[in-house]
Amino acid sequence: MNRDQVFISYSHADGDWLKRLQIMLAPLRRQGMLDVWEDTRIQVGQDWKAEIEKALMRAKVAVLLVSPDFLASDFIARHELPPLLEAAKKQGATIFWVPLRHSLYRVTEVARYQAAYDPGTPLSTLTLAEQDAALVRIAEALIAVESSPASTLPPETPEPVRPDRVVLPPVKYIHGWLAERVRALQQQTAKALGLPVEFRDDLESGDQGPVMVVIPAGRFLMGSPEGELGRQDVEHQHEVQVAVFAIGKYAVTVGQFKRFVEARGYRTAAEKGGGIFCWMGSESKQDPDKNWRNPGFPQTDDHPVVGVSWNDAMLYADWLSEQCGQQYRLPMEAEWEYACRAGTAKPFCFGEVISTNQANYDGNYVYGKGRKGNYRQQTVEVGRFPANPWGLHDLHGNVWEWTSSEYDEKYGGAELRAVSDRDSGGPRVVRGGSWNDVPKWLRSAARNGGDPRNGSYSVGFRLARTLTL
Repeated sequence: MNRDQVFISYSHADGDWLKRLQIMLAPLRRQGMLDVWEDTRIQVGQDWKAEIEKALMRAKVAVLLVSPDFLASDFIARHELPPLLEAAKKQGATIFWVPLRHSLYRVTEVARYQAAYDPGTPLSTLTLAEQDAALVRIAEALIAVESSPASTLPPETPEPVRPDRVVLPPVKYIHGWLAERVRALQQQTAKALGLPVEFRDDLESGDQGPVMVVIPAGRFLMGSPEGELGRQDVEHQHEVQVAVFAIGKYAVTVGQFKRFVEARGYRTAAEKGGGIFCWMGSESKQDPDKNWRNPGFPQTDDHPVVGVSWNDAMLYADWLSEQCGQQYRLPMEAEWEYACRAGTAKPFCFGEVISTNQANYDGNYVYGKGRKGNYRQQTVEVGRFPANPWGLHDLHGNVWEWTSSEYDEKYGGAELRAVSDRDSGGPRVVRGGSWNDVPKWLRSAARNGGDPRNGSYSVGFRLARTLTL
């Protein structure tokens, strides 16, 4: 049976939202652009359960109207979601969900899929005009998916492919469909390498290394388009080819860095004298009393380590490489942005705006039509916020992250070069923004530079690992 329908899954308690979506989709249905199925199509006397099962088998796209009532529904959890998730995994069906109200979606399988709208600002929190605009975008997203070719998800046992020839598909309108496509490429690449998508290397000490995630090779547009809010002149767009590699699922934590320090008897540059850079009033100055152990705010072993210089981070990567016999390093700038975007082309991997439910930054400030949120005034533990389509956490905010690339305002190929000379005084690229930045600095394309000899209470790092066939 061909999958050619849009299936809408909802709780009857949210019937008013279904009606509004039906009204928005009515012109598209009338023109034959969409075949939309919801249970209101079941006629009196029909076997409603059988009709739902038939509709599920024909679903090319599933729209989930998520609310507390939706998540509380036993029927949805037992009879609708399982076949939809299976179809997405094995047959290329697309799933995206619409946050109607605040809910505990993070503890359900729904969290695996990207929302069609920012979960931090569900539709019920918007004005009527904003709700209509959101419904328009959802309708446009459905057109994009319905008009797209059939998914090219790999079969259960795909033939091995060369990871350096795996290229990302074109970016489409909605993250949910795109996320499934890029995850399929990720799984295919990992299988060709003989690795799980996520893995940890065993260390000589008996511990394990950080969780690493396989990233397929591909081309992408690096930088930001003219007109993107907050864009800098140093972000001109250009096509870049990235080879297959692995990158940390999370930033390196205090606990992980502590094991290196204890094993080597290592003292960071800040501990040897001078301290780390912190904001004091309106000026950034070195505080001799602060370092990675005491950055000026409370932290646990699960918080990202800060206050480490580029040189400190490089030495940690060298130690880890020695411990497991693999090549750990800092990611090159192009690798970092490629990993952050995960196939997306918007300012953030989450879309056009970002919220403090998705990242840690100064929520007193907004980006575009986003809303104000929390200002936590310090780092938070890694993995607290939703992952991007590759399964990576916290690439937006929390801490700036060192890369191995030297900062060049014109890129000049430096984005694909790893600097190894620790005596070079040129600035190194940092990416991602931090807990004390305004949201424009969290954009996927935002760039900054830092002195490799110094640490800051807002800069940490994430590791990459070279992968070869």
